[in-house]
Amino acid sequence: MSIEKIDRNGIIILYKEQDWTSFDVVAKRRGILGTRKVGHSGTLDPMATGVLPLFMGRATKAVDMQVIKDKEYVATFKLGIKTDSGDIWGTVIEEKPVDVTDEQVKSTVMSFKGEISQIPPMFSAIKVNGQPLYKLARKGVTVDRNRRCVTIKEIEMLDDENLPENEYKIRVKCTEGTYIRTLIDDIGEKLGCGGVMTSLCRTMACGYTAEQAVTVSQLQKAREEGTIDSLVLSTDTVFMHLPRIDLSKELAMRTLNGAESRISKPDGDYRVYYHDRFFAVSNITDKKLKVIKLFTEKEKENLDA
Repeated sequence: MSIEKIDRNGIIILYKEQDWTSFDVVAKRRGILGTRKVGHSGTLDPMATGVLPLFMGRATKAVDMQVIKDKEYVATFKLGIKTDSGDIWGTVIEEKPVDVTDEQVKSTVMSFKGEISQIPPMFSAIKVNGQPLYKLARKGVTVDRNRRCVTIKEIEMLDDENLPENEYKIRVKCTEGTYIRTLIDDIGEKLGCGGVMTSLCRTMACGYTAEQAVTVSQLQKAREEGTIDSLVLSTDTVFMHLPRIDLSKELAMRTLNGAESRISKPDGDYRVYYHDRFFAVSNITDKKLKVIKLFTEKEKENLDA
């Protein structure tokens, strides 16, 4: 395989629909895409919808290298009720009358902007002694969880005239590891009446947005029409925050073989190209270029192909 063909590997931004697990999505997409090497970034619960980046082929190497890890969600919630899972699909454990104004709700919601601490919900994929919490929760077992610091970078109330009484909609931009169910539970506690999440849509993950996403049916149609390549984003879209450097054939070959090269550029990490094709992330320190990770199979490369 030549270096010019490495962009056949890449990223598809999928719009996950409700009732699919992230694992189901990956398994299904392996069949549609014709490859077993498919991974995803940022698990979504089955009832959640929205942006789920899928990494294919050698692009899977980029999953753990993402710098932009913030997420954005649009969620709805209902006041006056608490469940064991923090969402409307759980078992009701408490109901209270709702005696708050819209302004009080808005003020309380906005008070959560900034750095906050959360106790992860029992119904989550966090592992304790190697076992996911949700498996323990299904058995009725509750264990202590450590608080986590997360940051709510943006939060706002959204208007929706179609919502029933005591239901509200919010948009949240937050750091990785934030649980929106827990955020809503904390909002309900602060209001004194409880609250549960009734819907959740992720509108942005790792810099990719819902506008870039395609549904399963759209992906299947693209396969039937032979146009899947038009939906694939290049692996270098993960690293657009890094400056670009284009190498000569000689320096590209040295980089592919893991050798250091002398180059007069400022210190830092770079996305590396040859003939306008991305193939590596490298670091320059004291004018020495050294590869961090290759996104190609160096033993098969032929720069003249």
